[in-house]
Amino acid sequence: MSRKWSEVGLAIVVLLGTATTALAQFPEEQKNEAGGLIGRSFIAGHAITGTLLPPLTFNRINFGKPISFQGTYARRIKVSDLVAYVFEAPVTYQRDVDLLSSNDNVPADYNALFITPGIRVHLFPNTLISPWVAAGGGFGRFTASKHGVFNVLPLPGHSKTTSVIDFGFGLDVRIRRNWKLRAEMRDFYSGVPDLNVNQGRTRFHNVWIGGGVVIPF
Repeated sequence: MSRKWSEVGLAIVVLLGTATTALAQFPEEQKNEAGGLIGRSFIAGHAITGTLLPPLTFNRINFGKPISFQGTYARRIKVSDLVAYVFEAPVTYQRDVDLLSSNDNVPADYNALFITPGIRVHLFPNTLISPWVAAGGGFGRFTASKHGVFNVLPLPGHSKTTSVIDFGFGLDVRIRRNWKLRAEMRDFYSGVPDLNVNQGRTRFHNVWIGGGVVIPF
């Protein structure tokens, strides 16, 4: 009798495991997707170098944490139950990155645009939750304002285009058959914007954290 009930119990466990797997998985979806995300950018401040004496009391640049937007298009290249390889083309816009400095040669703010096509790799792409990593490269465009931080000096408002390397990771969660919620973090490693002062470096990190909705089609 005990052996019979053991076999019945084993059969129930197998059936429950199969049912759970089936509920957690979804049919292979469309190959394309479009997404819209919103988040914030985080940029480390740094000292201004080569300033003439007397030294300024706050001779550095600090960056605000602007609201930033991302639109993305992607297409699946190769998919299995374990992993999916996806071509992606994210476009990220940082609006009004506020600058803080005691040097009025520094613009009050600037805008930045990053376009960084690359490859995204998903684990368990056909299940409810799918983590991923991404890497890519492209260019960034910086446009500085035409007035200084104290709104005293008129400035030329330089624009500058630089190369950008993009690294990121995130998580997709299905909320409907064809819709996903996405949370992600990316680092856009780019050249520095032209801020009318010697920044003592030629490249810097633009860390972006955001979330939004992705729709396959």
